[in-house]
Amino acid sequence: MTTVVLGGGYAGIMAANRLAARGAPVQLVTTRPWFVERIRLHTVASGARVDARVPLDELLDERVELTLGTAVRAGSDVLELESGGDVPFETLVLAVGSGASPAPDATWRSGGAWGSGAAMSPRAFRVTEEDDAARLRAELEARPDARVTVVGAGLTGIELAGALTAAGRSVRLVSAHEPRRAATKAHLAELARRGVTIETGVHLDVEHLEDTHDEVLVDATGLLVPPLAHESGLPTDEHGRLIVDETLSVPGHPRILGAGDAVLVRDPRARHLRAACATALPMGAHAADVILARADGQDPAPFDLGYLMQCVDLGNGRGHVQLVRPDDSERAIALTGRAGGLLKETVCRLTLQWMARAGRYSWPAGPAVAAAPALAR
Repeated sequence: MTTVVLGGGYAGIMAANRLAARGAPVQLVTTRPWFVERIRLHTVASGARVDARVPLDELLDERVELTLGTAVRAGSDVLELESGGDVPFETLVLAVGSGASPAPDATWRSGGAWGSGAAMSPRAFRVTEEDDAARLRAELEARPDARVTVVGAGLTGIELAGALTAAGRSVRLVSAHEPRRAATKAHLAELARRGVTIETGVHLDVEHLEDTHDEVLVDATGLLVPPLAHESGLPTDEHGRLIVDETLSVPGHPRILGAGDAVLVRDPRARHLRAACATALPMGAHAADVILARADGQDPAPFDLGYLMQCVDLGNGRGHVQLVRPDDSERAIALTGRAGGLLKETVCRLTLQWMARAGRYSWPAGPAVAAAPALAR
């Protein structure tokens, strides 16, 4: 049984390598002959790294058949490519990830509030793709004295603010929300100590931003999902994410599975999941396990993932590693400073090893899920 994996990111490479390691024929379709370490793009934007590329021949199992191309539609048994060619499949894993460019007519949300997804200023930069990070770096090099306003105090915004501050930039970090987690408060306090202007609970005014020319604006408020699943007639949510069940299979399309940022798992065991490589890697591995189980005539297990930590790079070799419970809630233990930065870097390097050795990859079980109450008779 031939499996086609679409997407050469964390989930896609993990799925392809795990299938190959178990002797299953697999073909990976992706747009470029290299993998991009998305968790390092903030350092590309700051100029600390030239790129975040790893050649696929250094990561892919030699038994994986590689096809370079852009998919435009997923049919019931064939993947249609932009080039006009078709890639037939018996099973398809959609692992297209997030970070697609916004539509040309992307606009601000009403009321002047900064929104996620496509609701952004047309002059805002992003760091969700390597090309985006490179464009931001070029803009910063051309405007060495401009202040950088980063909108969004999630992990992307925090890491970018830390990297830019370490590079000597004047940085303002703005969030429409007040921080709730203790770790986020610690991140913001560290950045403030190093000179970042922190503004929380603030909605930026559209007209003010459009009239301001002495700053570089960066949108770090959310992730965009490619429209492939929706345009292929597959079930999606309001954000365009592919809907899958507890086995990562698409309802009504049992030969199609999904993994990674562009997927929404409709199952109580998945309520705590967040978009991250810490989620994409286990999802890619589990998608492979589901395919292998079915090939052996076995019922696949449901996807079950528990988290261990959240790692954040704060720049200047400093980091914050927050230990968490399986449901991603914080424990009262964190590793900070240089030690936190060292552990963060270690995890980044281990990620590549886990992908290359996908057959031996494992992950912790998720939180206990309360049984549904019995119906009254």
